[in-house]
Amino acid sequence: MNRGEYYMYLEEKIIYMNSKLELLKGKQNIIVWGAAESTVRMFQYTAILQYNVTDFVDHGKVGEVFFGKTIKSPKDIVWDRVDAVVISAFYHESSIESELQSNFGFDGVIIKFNEAGQEIPFYQYPAWRDIKASEDVRAILEKNCVFKDIHKNKRLFILCCGPSIQKMDLTVLKDEITMAVHSFYLHKDIGIIQPDYYCSAQWSYPDEMKESLGLKYVKEIKKFMGSSKYFFSVRDQEMIEKSEVFGKDEVYYYDYGIDGLLYQEFDFCQRILPIQSVPILCLQLALYMGFQEIYLLGTEHDAIVTGKYSHFYQYSDSITSKENGETDAQGNLHSTFSIQLKCICRLWEQYEILKKIAEKKGSKIYNATPGGVLDVFERVDFNALWND
Repeated sequence: MNRGEYYMYLEEKIIYMNSKLELLKGKQNIIVWGAAESTVRMFQYTAILQYNVTDFVDHGKVGEVFFGKTIKSPKDIVWDRVDAVVISAFYHESSIESELQSNFGFDGVIIKFNEAGQEIPFYQYPAWRDIKASEDVRAILEKNCVFKDIHKNKRLFILCCGPSIQKMDLTVLKDEITMAVHSFYLHKDIGIIQPDYYCSAQWSYPDEMKESLGLKYVKEIKKFMGSSKYFFSVRDQEMIEKSEVFGKDEVYYYDYGIDGLLYQEFDFCQRILPIQSVPILCLQLALYMGFQEIYLLGTEHDAIVTGKYSHFYQYSDSITSKENGETDAQGNLHSTFSIQLKCICRLWEQYEILKKIAEKKGSKIYNATPGGVLDVFERVDFNALWND
């Protein structure tokens, strides 16, 4: 992967750890310092059992039985008889190494697994099976490699469908790089803006979203969006190809993996973070493309407060809004408050993951939406961006 230790997959990290454990070959008296989850996982995943571990040391668990041995205090160990120490206490490696050398004069082999800047224990690294694309879609996703860092150090405007953009002059974006979502093609200035990219959430899974409706939808998108590059879920490939409205170099696909905190970067040739809302897809793609400044427009996310999904367009004008099953004809939510709360919590968690990854890449995500409740990203005044 050539991304540094921090961006390894779990399987790669285990290989790395086992290579360090090879220093234990021929050692007779080996101490493992640490008796928490990191140690349990080390015994679960690595080759540590091949070596002669004689004792466990842990300040906070002296006297407890761990892997059939009674945990000792470091003061109970005769350190000049110890050949090697494996430090498996993730958050305390440096202090333990210092204690070994300063307090006990230990000058034998010390094995540490964590690198400077690493923020998570090895067992929290993503596994290949969770993020690697399956064989049947790998060739499709490999086309996405052309977008890696294609817009490095540039800025992007993500055009969502919240009602706030009704009051914004978006024609100033005609010479900017833009990425549109969902029904943005209904915007009155779509012909002037002509977004460079269009992103769609997965279409095929909701029972109420029939294929006939999907075909009508993508044909309408193509009619208004013109020469955009389109990103659809790989699960929608059959429907997209059946529509026969896109050229082979216009459509690209993505696949998504598991949810959670495992993602440390995004690779559109593999599985990406699941999409609670389409801006999550756009932000992942924007970071993959290398944008340095990313501005969100029309991301109010205030339905949990208002009880109603609102957009800049009328529900009667939108193919998907009329048939989505989540709201009535006026946009009033059918779902219970508890379901809404779970969804918004999941969405906020994804935004926070994206913010963290952006910061690591030296990118910045801004919320240029007037109003709304999205508070994860720094707010900016859209109009002020054009005063210079």
